Amino acid sequence: MGDIYRIYLEYCKHQVVLEPDNWDFKSNSNYTYMLEHNNFYHIGIKYYECLMNKYGDIINNNKEYIYNIIKINDQYGKPEKHAFNDLECSPTSLKYILHSLLFYDFINKYHLNNLDIIEIGGGYGGLCFIMKKIFELLNVNVSSYTIFDRIEASLLQKKYLNNLNTEVNICQIDNINNIKNNSVLISSYAFSEIPKNLQDQYIKEIFNPYIDYSFIVWNNIPVYNLNEDKYIINEELEYPQTSGGIIKNHYVYLIPKV
Repeated sequence: MGDIYRIYLEYCKHQVVLEPDNWDFKSNSNYTYMLEHNNFYHIGIKYYECLMNKYGDIINNNKEYIYNIIKINDQYGKPEKHAFNDLECSPTSLKYILHSLLFYDFINKYHLNNLDIIEIGGGYGGLCFIMKKIFELLNVNVSSYTIFDRIEASLLQKKYLNNLNTEVNICQIDNINNIKNNSVLISSYAFSEIPKNLQDQYIKEIFNPYIDYSFIVWNNIPVYNLNEDKYIINEELEYPQTSGGIIKNHYVYLIPKV
């Protein structure tokens, strides 16, 4: 996948052998050049304001529960935290809350439950942890959660989530196991970043046989329909918009053609 990933993957290998209290990947430049590079206050306050504007009722009615989820996710890895009114946390945790609630809106619109979730590119596992907790709060059953990634990242995800008592199945695109038909998929700044040949492999081996509904936080390249014979594609500009380039980020929704 290219030399750009080498330092990041080596640091994943370095971190996975440490005890959780010694992790620092959320603030170490050997990791954050690839992930966790938007952990600035000006990004976090946009996530916070977006959450309060769009999901204020859910958050205010379940503040202790949601703030505790965020606190647990920020407990390990030494993240950069900022104060947002009465909440001190990492912007990444706010992003994961937002993406979890957006995904909830999507699956709820189509009356989906008892979900087998597949995530492409799982970071350190934080979205998996937060989403499962948010879905539990909102009475959505997650039957299984599988993350596809490079093996070095997968092993760190597995250890991180085990430490948080969160069950996950880890896979690589060349090592697929325990995938369920009619799964739903999420990918946050990942699928659209990988090389086109890998995108094509995921489309052939994951999307086409297993996935009906997908929510993709799309960046880096123009949006395209992964399979025009299978999917209807809907898209909207990401909010808050985190791209500073010409190509803007989008929320992309794939639903099956009837």
